[in-house]
Amino acid sequence: MILPLLYLAVQVTETAGFARVYEPVTVTIDGKPQTFFVTIGPKEKRTFELSELQTKEKLRVDQTGRAGFKVENSVFLADHSARGEEDSGMLRGLTYKAAGVTLLRTQNRMHWAPSFQRLGARGYTSMAMWSPVQDVRREMGEGWFTARREGSHALYPEIKLWSEYRFFAHVPYFLFEAKLDIVSPIDMFWLRGQEMTMDDLFTHLVAPDETGKPRLLTFDKKQPLPADSWIAFVNLDKGYGFGAVPLDWSATTSANAHLSLDDGANNGKYWDRHIISRVAKHLKPGEKFAERTAFVLFRPRPDDPAGELLEWRDRLLNPLRAEVVR
Repeated sequence: MILPLLYLAVQVTETAGFARVYEPVTVTIDGKPQTFFVTIGPKEKRTFELSELQTKEKLRVDQTGRAGFKVENSVFLADHSARGEEDSGMLRGLTYKAAGVTLLRTQNRMHWAPSFQRLGARGYTSMAMWSPVQDVRREMGEGWFTARREGSHALYPEIKLWSEYRFFAHVPYFLFEAKLDIVSPIDMFWLRGQEMTMDDLFTHLVAPDETGKPRLLTFDKKQPLPADSWIAFVNLDKGYGFGAVPLDWSATTSANAHLSLDDGANNGKYWDRHIISRVAKHLKPGEKFAERTAFVLFRPRPDDPAGELLEWRDRLLNPLRAEVVR
């Protein structure tokens, strides 16, 4: 990593009332984003020399194909390697070190969406089946890694695809952003985002009730949720959880939008955001769909199963403020 000029310093402000320990923060220096790692108290404002904000652990990244890779920090190992000849770069397995478990979907990739199905098609396909990817770009610095893809699925030239994964040292989450741009007219039947599909690895789900408070449910009690809802699956017996924190999503056209919780083969479980849900919808050039999500690993507490996830949600929705001051 080429360090910025030594005379620079960064002023960081914590506004949400949380102690932060080695949390990533990105600032722009000489026109280029730079990521640093901050430890700061709740409601505190401090000025740091850049030498104080370097990562304390290494982020390991192995390229496994043109689009595929594996990335590892102290919390997890994310496997984005090829499945057979398919090399889409989407997540296929996530090992949570503290719990000694690997989350995956045996039949296919774990991270499946955005997915799409035109009117009249017999089934749907997705970014997970996007191979070959036309444009692949990777960037890496001390404690961070970004993987971007851009192009179009061979069966859906009407849709321009763009996505980005961002990983950091220290923290139990990764970020995913996707953009879909309609470049030619298409009659869409099904358009979905945020899908995570997994084997029979969980005992319960946690989701907000009508008032926004977390509610622990068994899977036979699941029901659709608002499209912008957070969601988590937990295994209370083995002490692990995995959830999604939506940071932003938008659609110029939607139909019956909601967050769906579903069963898969062999008692698999998955969630996904239905943007256009099994209804004919004509999309014109210029229509746009976007999502930005944090996926978080956590340990459920006996009296508060989603408490740790929601603390990370509050941190992610109230990021540290940082600016270069000299």
